[in-house]
Amino acid sequence: MTRLMSWGAVSMAASGCDYLSVGLADDCEFLRTCPHYLDGGGGSVPNPACEADPTKDASTVTDECAVFASATAEAGGDGTKAKPYASLGEAVVHAGNKRVLACASGVFAESVTIEAGIEVIGGFDCEAEWTWSEEARSAIEAPANQVALTVSEAASGAKVRSFAIRAADAQAPGASSIAVLVDGVTAELASCELIAGNGADGAEGDNAPSEAPAQASPGNAGTNACSDVDGMPGPDMTLAGGAQVVNECGGELSIGGGGGDGNVTNGTGGDIGASGALGAAGSGEPAAGDWSCAAGGTGQGGDNGAPGDAGDAASGVGALNSSGYTGSSGGAGKAGKPGQGGGGGGGAKGGAAICAGVRGAGASGGSGGPGGCGGLPGQGGGAGGASIALASVEGKVTLKDCVLKAGDGGKGGPGGDLQPGGAGGLGGTGGTGVGISKNACDGGKGGQGGPGGPGGGGLGGPSFAIAYRGEPVKQEGQTMLQPGTPGAGGPGGSNNVSENAGAEGTAAAEQKFP
Repeated sequence: MTRLMSWGAVSMAASGCDYLSVGLADDCEFLRTCPHYLDGGGGSVPNPACEADPTKDASTVTDECAVFASATAEAGGDGTKAKPYASLGEAVVHAGNKRVLACASGVFAESVTIEAGIEVIGGFDCEAEWTWSEEARSAIEAPANQVALTVSEAASGAKVRSFAIRAADAQAPGASSIAVLVDGVTAELASCELIAGNGADGAEGDNAPSEAPAQASPGNAGTNACSDVDGMPGPDMTLAGGAQVVNECGGELSIGGGGGDGNVTNGTGGDIGASGALGAAGSGEPAAGDWSCAAGGTGQGGDNGAPGDAGDAASGVGALNSSGYTGSSGGAGKAGKPGQGGGGGGGAKGGAAICAGVRGAGASGGSGGPGGCGGLPGQGGGAGGASIALASVEGKVTLKDCVLKAGDGGKGGPGGDLQPGGAGGLGGTGGTGVGISKNACDGGKGGQGGPGGPGGGGLGGPSFAIAYRGEPVKQEGQTMLQPGTPGAGGPGGSNNVSENAGAEGTAAAEQKFP
């Protein structure tokens, strides 16, 4: 340990060096006589007169050796024994290399961060000349969703003694309750109570719209026999079938097959609906022989779209890092697929004299209706928050005579509900025959869109007395570890229809994280 240079040593050094300039004699930084070296302020070397343990030697319970804090003090204190800081965090910030001594009365209702390798000791009776009691504890109670005490990566060598440190029940969805977090440094906690509250339940996954997408547009109707569409004199010799109808669903297409043409001597078949296993096209009327819409001329309905995949159920133990604990959320489902378009209806033949004694084309078939759009998916449920009394992230932590109690982990959030698929479009109506010519056939109805996948349930929150990444926490003396109850995993969306509930959290006295 570096020692403060004595006045005698300074005097001897100055008198024994002929080349020492007069200017250096007034340089307090060079001689280490600036006030922040003498009173233990920031950047100072410890005062050798302050080395004794203040819990055993009252000579170090002084303004020269310590900064004082009392939760019952008036605001605006300067950290002296007579006017202690009302905030423990403020005392820690202004401690420099002094110890921080805290009164046992009242509660420090704050989140405290130690950013230097100092010693913080509670258990003093500020109404009795700051005497220390082995049984007394100073109390820290942090607001919800905050770590009660953090020992940061700049605080190697920090020591905390005689404190009851409590983290409140977490309130924000998925938030954790952590009493103490040590971030990558060597630290010692002695004669302490570390008590974590309950983790908060995970956020609910967003639901997809409850109403199905709008029904797809119907197929186009065929044209009646003997119609004059081209504007030329007399009936047309060919009447085109109803045009195909396309339903665009988020970049995916469902197409109702076009209707078959009506001609003078025959009708042509319609087109197949796209795309799927059904949706066959209706046949057109041949030049000779029997034919009817009931016997194959009507377009076949399209197949229903495939349902979207369910979101993955959350599992595992989560992750531990400098920010605390992060659990696993459930996965989002996938969108349902569009239904297949219906097949186009077959066209009919006309004749040499059906159109008021002149030749003309028969009626044309209606096009198939396009399939409905698939439903949107539910989103994954959030992870339940953790309850952790002590979290050590790549730290070297020693516990001496401490009691660690964790609360309960939060429940995983439920997955979001799915959206049903939209209805397919109706098939277009076939054109009407004239005289002895037959009616053309209708197109098939489009298939229904597949439902979206439900969101996966979130992971239940864990409960650990000690959670660590890196070295295990060293335990000495009478140290007790008491975990709570883990949170249940969140159910999958739409009443867990796909059985994709998240896993239950983990409970353990000690849990190692990768």
